[in-house]
Amino acid sequence: METTKRKSQPVHPRAKANPLSALTFGWTLPIFWGGLKKEMEEHDLYEPLEEHASGPLGDKFARLWEEEVASAAGKRTPSLLRVILRAYAARCMLYGFVLLFMECGIRIAQPVFLGKLVEYYSPDQKTVKPREAYLYAGAVVLCSALNVFFVHPYMMAILHMGMKFRVACCSLIYRKSLRLSKTALGETTVGQVVNLLSNDVNRFDVAIIFLHYLWIGPLATIIVTYFMWLEISWAAVVGVGFMLAFIPLQAYLGKRTSVLRLKTALRTDERVRLMNEILSGIQVIKMYTWEKPFADLVVKARKQEIKEIRATSYIRGVLTSFIMFTTRICLFFSILAFVLVNNVISAKQVFVVTSFYNILRQTMTVFFPQGIAQVAEATISIKRLQSFMLYEDTSKPVPGLAEIQTSTKKGKELIVTPRESVLSTEAADIKEGTKPILEPETFLKNEDNAKGNGKSGAPLESGEEDDK
Repeated sequence: METTKRKSQPVHPRAKANPLSALTFGWTLPIFWGGLKKEMEEHDLYEPLEEHASGPLGDKFARLWEEEVASAAGKRTPSLLRVILRAYAARCMLYGFVLLFMECGIRIAQPVFLGKLVEYYSPDQKTVKPREAYLYAGAVVLCSALNVFFVHPYMMAILHMGMKFRVACCSLIYRKSLRLSKTALGETTVGQVVNLLSNDVNRFDVAIIFLHYLWIGPLATIIVTYFMWLEISWAAVVGVGFMLAFIPLQAYLGKRTSVLRLKTALRTDERVRLMNEILSGIQVIKMYTWEKPFADLVVKARKQEIKEIRATSYIRGVLTSFIMFTTRICLFFSILAFVLVNNVISAKQVFVVTSFYNILRQTMTVFFPQGIAQVAEATISIKRLQSFMLYEDTSKPVPGLAEIQTSTKKGKELIVTPRESVLSTEAADIKEGTKPILEPETFLKNEDNAKGNGKSGAPLESGEEDDK
């Protein structure tokens, strides 16, 4: 997990791609072409983008975390969520407005143009001229093209942001594990840290995709209901009302998912801790032929873990099942209510209403329920990461750990700002005028060797020697 000097690799093609290549993902074509000609090998890999490097991301989050701890100052519990919001809230909201324009602008305009185009083919219509029909057809195609050019760069950008959250949190966990006190080491295990690095942080990659649909979904529903009201009057409210009736159930299932996610994480921590203890004492177990009793313990722990995972899978299955029937039943109820009051429905109305319900199908029955579940799980993961970050620090400095002192480069000038331990309030009395035990230069000697990149487990044992 430490940054070391290694053989340089080719520059990532995305770093030097022009705007058109970035928009159309043309920079990926040489990668596919090279993979067609021969098998990809290690030297074919590119250097990661500078914005994805664990060093700068970890430094940024470490600085914001210590500022959060200092601002809390015992008045409240330091919040890791506040750190994430301070780091990327502005950019995240910018991406949200891009998605808002795409969902509530481009996608909703397409059924309107489609309705005008279908109206042109009505037998008795005289309002839509052939030239206007061509314009409406071109507008339908243009909306589809704009949707493609917006959705894929947006998804790439939002996934990059989720990856930054994950890499930065992995770096924080690694750095924190290097300075845990002996008391904190007794409260946590290597298995718990491995679970945080391999499981909890991965929730950011998924939750960030559905985050904005939690507020864009209801807004899109209101806009779509208005346009359907123009087509089939009050019958639109019948179908949309049936869809909205499932939202409380979805919210409840999302809350249950977060509870089960926490229980699953605790069961996983217990199982990994048990396995680590068994592996540590495997020689004694073999000598006394205790394999069967300990195997039964592992099986029991795994069954308890699978029980929670199975319950979570059932809830996810129910949430996913809404995709299959909700919009179809809503469309049926809307058309049925419109026809039962002696109205004659036209082809234009059917096409337009069906298109609007297809929009709500993706927004409200796919992404909105997934957003509730995934954001709830990510919230639990943030709380677990926050609890780990609040463990007590060792009172003695760890050589080579860059977080004890912050170094900031401005041009060629190196500014060194000493830092105190985050949670440790006890310090040895130092008489005024005495020479410090460890010079500031010593802290910066191996600064580059303390950058966590989140690719392996955290060596908790490194802090034990410092507490002896």
